[in-house]
This record gives sequence, C-alpha cells and structure tokens, in this order.
Amino acid sequence: MTSELDREIIKEKQHAGIKLAKQKGVYRGRVKKYTDKHPGMNHAIELRQTTNKTIKEICTITGISQAAFYRRLKEIEQDI
Repeated sequence: MTSELDREIIKEKQHAGIKLAKQKGVYRGRVKKYTDKHPGMNHAIELRQTTNKTIKEICTITGISQAAFYRRLKEIEQDI
C-alpha cells in the first residue's frame, strides 16, 4: 500500500517537472540522427534514384542503417 502511494507521488512530481521543462523549452525528446542535411542519407537517396543497387548495398556504401533508410523513403513518399 505505501509503496503504491510513494510511486504515485513520484509520478506526480515527475509529471509536474516535465510540464515545467516543456514550458521553459528544455524538454524536447530525442534528437534525430539523420536529418535532411545528413550527407550519408542524401547520398543514399541519390543512389536509390540513379542506380539499380539494392537497399542493403546502398546502406553499406553510405554507412546508414536500413531501418533509417526505409523510414526516410517512407517519409518522402508521404510528402509527394
């Protein structure tokens, strides 16, 4: 019983702290590794459009992960 109460108090304090941090502009979440300006990602997209290489080959050449590349391709398709 008391441990549940303690945990509830901790969660309330944490929630209040997060809310305060968001108001100050400090709480932003994780920073993206592959932005639009990332040279490896841009090169990978260019290779995909200009060559017949597979995703695996492109990712090996550019040094980016396959999951990140598929995610970026999906974002590009949604923008179109």
